Amino acid sequence: MTRNGRRALPASGAPTKITTSKPSSADPAYELVRVELIDEPAAAMRETMDEVQLQELCQSIAAIGVIEPLVLERAGARYRVIAGHRRLIACQALNYSPIPAIVREPGTIDPAAVTIAENYYREDVNPVEEAAFLAKLLEERCGGDTDVLAALIHHRREYVEDRLLLLRGDAAVLAALREHKITLAVARELNKITDSGRRVVYLDAAISGGATASVVRTWRTQADELPPLTPDPAAGEPGLGAGQAAVAAAQLRCLFCDETEDPHLMQNVWIHKHCSRFLARLLDRSNQAAPEGKG
Repeated sequence: MTRNGRRALPASGAPTKITTSKPSSADPAYELVRVELIDEPAAAMRETMDEVQLQELCQSIAAIGVIEPLVLERAGARYRVIAGHRRLIACQALNYSPIPAIVREPGTIDPAAVTIAENYYREDVNPVEEAAFLAKLLEERCGGDTDVLAALIHHRREYVEDRLLLLRGDAAVLAALREHKITLAVARELNKITDSGRRVVYLDAAISGGATASVVRTWRTQADELPPLTPDPAAGEPGLGAGQAAVAAAQLRCLFCDETEDPHLMQNVWIHKHCSRFLARLLDRSNQAAPEGKG
């Protein structure tokens, strides 16, 4: 759902009336609150919400309920969300009521501090760690059946396959994602590049320049029109092995400054070898100068 009022619905497309039993908790502030009595935050941090992720949250709540209670502030006969805005929207879409919540009295909690803590200090699961966990579940509990795994974790099959594909992609891309050097979306785009040499160059560029998935997608489209850095042996073209191609691609050298840094700032240009030697000679690159009488 976005701030314009649209709501995501469960997969069936029909709201479902769901009741819950009161969770066992020693906290006297723990209550079950009817969804229609809960108002959105006075100042929400999120202006928009990812529709796909919100749909997945709806599906999870419909399947297993609200695991983490909302934090609410009492406002007369009503309540206002302090933490759990997305969960509230999902529950409203599902007509899920009542909702487990921790209710605070007015003035006993700083809403801004709670919002900051929930949004800034919560660490999401790394996609690589999630992929490894799902792969283990797939083998140990699901007999290798992706549909069974999707049902087990209450996620769409596409979501599960998206994570598992990371483990089958480029090892260097996987390592960069694990180390938070690139985003999941960038990793997806990089793994779609079939030429291993160009993939290495674009990975370095994405890390060095902080490229977005949209930028990498543009690179990938442009790369489709260029000859591969790593020829395909299956097509009868001689080429380097994957490891050698990675080293060669990572050592791209600028013709003019003779540096290998910032390959993401380099451009592909076509030039005759004898012309490049002539330019190098003009730049006083004696080690690259063409033999006398050539160029």
